[in-house]
Amino acid sequence: MKRAPIEPSEKLAKAIARAKKSGKLFKADGISIEPPTARRTTWRIRASFQGSQIDRSATDSPSAVNAAFLEVHAILKSKQSGSIGMPENAGELLSDVLEKYIDQGGKDFKWNGKSRKNRQEDFNHLIKLAKTRKTTCGQMTATILRDYINKATKTKGRADHLIKMLRTFLKWGHRAGYFTAQQVLYVEQITWTPPAGSGYVAAQSRRKQSQYYFGSEEESGGEIPTHKQVVELAEGCQKKYKHGAGLIHTSANLGTRANETFILTADRKVYERGLGNFVDLENRRVLISWQFNTTEPDAPKATKTKTRRTTAIPYVENIATGFDVYQWMVIRSAEALQEQAEGKNPLALLFPNRFGEVQKLHSFTDVVIHPVSEQLGWKMPAYFDADGKPLHMYRFSLHSMRDRFGTTAADEWKYSERHLLAEGGWSDPQTVRKFYLGTSDDTHEEVQALQKELALIKRLKSEGVIGVDTKENKLMTV
Repeated sequence: MKRAPIEPSEKLAKAIARAKKSGKLFKADGISIEPPTARRTTWRIRASFQGSQIDRSATDSPSAVNAAFLEVHAILKSKQSGSIGMPENAGELLSDVLEKYIDQGGKDFKWNGKSRKNRQEDFNHLIKLAKTRKTTCGQMTATILRDYINKATKTKGRADHLIKMLRTFLKWGHRAGYFTAQQVLYVEQITWTPPAGSGYVAAQSRRKQSQYYFGSEEESGGEIPTHKQVVELAEGCQKKYKHGAGLIHTSANLGTRANETFILTADRKVYERGLGNFVDLENRRVLISWQFNTTEPDAPKATKTKTRRTTAIPYVENIATGFDVYQWMVIRSAEALQEQAEGKNPLALLFPNRFGEVQKLHSFTDVVIHPVSEQLGWKMPAYFDADGKPLHMYRFSLHSMRDRFGTTAADEWKYSERHLLAEGGWSDPQTVRKFYLGTSDDTHEEVQALQKELALIKRLKSEGVIGVDTKENKLMTV
């Protein structure tokens, strides 16, 4: 590959001119630079390292000689670094490498959704710190990383996230030749420590707080909303958003993620363009292939698990709240198509914002979910960051409706594990068991009722009132 010429410094240019006039070689940084001879029309730039030769030639111009010199210099520096255990790119500025990592899309060269923006926020403090100190990758120490973690956040949860992101970056940097294997291990030597005297106590998760603050001495509070609580949230949201009740009941009975629900559309063509999930009323189902792309709203983005799925719209007879999701969708779809024809709702969305565009989850949560939750008494007591700033969690979120769907489908609709995974779009059974089959405020009463029912059946069987039809495998009156 042809080398691009690079103008030399004033000092090197003078040395090149003297060498050409005298015909004698000179050395710079241990590299020999030899002018042309009667038998050779090119310059020779050479260096040796542990018995191996680095040899380049250049045409008779100062810029070409300098370009060859810089190439040999880089090779020599890399070999010298390698001999002392340093990778070839250890001399790069840490801040530059971090910015390159963010720009290229991380270790896989492709960010999803808001990842680029999030990683920029994650590493912003480290970039500033590294720029101020002019730290190279080879100079990075555990102390620098510890300073970054302690200055970047005021809570343990956020610190744990930053350490996780840092671990991924360092592993990539090691493979790309910026860090040593030892430097990658620095991340295991750091932890976030709150400022002395802050009295900081890490907050429990929303689920744990819900169990504690809404429980009693007799039983813990449920982290899954009951059907009654779904109705309460739906009624409250309807007062703040035109389609609030439909949104909550749809989420609770279809189990779609918020960014999948917000782009439900009555127009199949919108779905085929990757801008919405089609409500297929004719076949009583919803086709879930996409989620709202927060960084590029006009570009298709696959669902969280990168899969397509079909979700059934349940019959009203099977919906405990009595809300007929299917009939609501029939009416709302017709409205959405009319709004589209009038130019008010271009994507024929079932749940558009007031401008006829896709809802933003954070905005909807701040404007609708949190105020309604506060009115319902679901705002939990404050916890504090390391500066003493009060923060709050709420008992349920919009995502809690997905929790409700998982529990309803398993307990009431008797979906098999395979059915549940397919309908909900979860990647593995462990996720479902860990997060979506939790307890509600009704769970204890349901268990007591089940105990009574089992005891009654056994008593009636022992008294000969009922028996078992072994052929049909069901109870029968004797």
